[in-house]
Amino acid sequence: MADTRKILLSKYQGTNLYSNFGAVIKTMTIDGFRGISNLHLNFEYPITAISGTNGAGKSTIGQLAVCAYKQPQTNKKYKRRYVKDFFPVSQLDPNPFTSSASVKLQYATNTTQVQDLTISRTSSEWSGYKRQPERHSFYVGFALYIPKVERKDLSIYKSGFFTVGTKRIISDEIKAQVSNILNNKYNEVAFQVITHRNRSIELGLVEKYGYSYSENNMGFGEGRLMYMIDRFENEPDNSLFVLEEPETSLHEDAQYKFIKYLMDVCNRKKHQIILSTHSSIILDALPPEGRKFLIRDTSGVKVLDRVSSSRAKSILTDGNTKALTICVEDNFALLKLTEAIRKLRPGLLQSLQISPMGDTSAVANTVKLLLSMNLKTIGIRDADIGESPSEKLFKLPGTLPPEREVYENINVQSALNLKYNIDVATIFSAQSDIDHHEYGKILSFKACCSEEAMHLEAIKAYFETFGFSIFDNLMSIIDNEV
Repeated sequence: MADTRKILLSKYQGTNLYSNFGAVIKTMTIDGFRGISNLHLNFEYPITAISGTNGAGKSTIGQLAVCAYKQPQTNKKYKRRYVKDFFPVSQLDPNPFTSSASVKLQYATNTTQVQDLTISRTSSEWSGYKRQPERHSFYVGFALYIPKVERKDLSIYKSGFFTVGTKRIISDEIKAQVSNILNNKYNEVAFQVITHRNRSIELGLVEKYGYSYSENNMGFGEGRLMYMIDRFENEPDNSLFVLEEPETSLHEDAQYKFIKYLMDVCNRKKHQIILSTHSSIILDALPPEGRKFLIRDTSGVKVLDRVSSSRAKSILTDGNTKALTICVEDNFALLKLTEAIRKLRPGLLQSLQISPMGDTSAVANTVKLLLSMNLKTIGIRDADIGESPSEKLFKLPGTLPPEREVYENINVQSALNLKYNIDVATIFSAQSDIDHHEYGKILSFKACCSEEAMHLEAIKAYFETFGFSIFDNLMSIIDNEV
């Protein structure tokens, strides 16, 4: 069976992009909105899932994206959105954007060039709308579907007085999609018009397992899914949809199948979809090009491109779920690797579980076991042990065991001598048969400090001598695995 993920990717690249998907948003640079400064996003796939913790800026990106197009001349009923619709100024929110706030956009064109456009603040108005391409754009927030029983809709409080009108029966193809996603066999999916006086609405209606019911008796996930799919299928081709957390109230299998459906509908109708999510299931169903993760800290907001679902889950659980387990031989290897990662990839450290196994055989056996359990795992053994990438076994930089690489270095010894007023070379020569695993223990006894403190001081001096670039190759391996 053809892989829709790969088909979509090929359609979204090079000269195929505009001919298939029209004037999609290729890049967006946001500056001055809700604490976001100079954040650049590259939309590499027709479906882009943006994840991150609450308050990271996911909704801001989606809301600005839906303001990126003007109303199509052929559809006068279509209501476009403006920046002011999503960023209201009030006494409680006097500055949702700065005076110099802007959104720089690049759109695909029918040439190798892109169309550049900037929406910016001029005086009390926003400029840049007139040059925007035309496109139907839809913001699918939680208000798309609010259960009628919560709104006390006319279908509830006028239940004995409304008139039943035309029933709009959804096609067999769409009905099959709803059935597949929710793992229920629906005999009919429809929308029923009801009218009271001069007001008319449509009410979702389904039939399954021999009985029928309206959305007034549906679960939230079931009702919202019906409305979303109806919108994707019946709005014009080449539309932009911005979705807020579409996984809401969907079980995990339904979330996975829903993303599969989105890829199918994008393949058929050439939509661009930008969605916010906290679901690792949704991220995992998409190719790397469709995944973005936002991190907000004191320095601002940054984006992690092509984030893995395991790393996203690790960050979203504050490190309680690890993206990758790294098995090392002993505690010294753990400390050395940890300090390298702390320097080269500080944001990654929380997503890793680094565990000492005891020796090289234990590393290999544990990695094999964890991989058989479908857990993301690699082994990093001492430098004097060879690599076996096919078995996910790698090695620390250098040619010697890590204790020897560090403690036998003359610059490290000099630093320890100065720090602790000892003579490392003399101590080692006095015990010619010393096991290198005992280096830290012996020196810490002489220096009257803990063994771990001695290890860390030695590792610090080692990196001051050689720098952290010696770990670049190993870090690339870890990045790829995560």
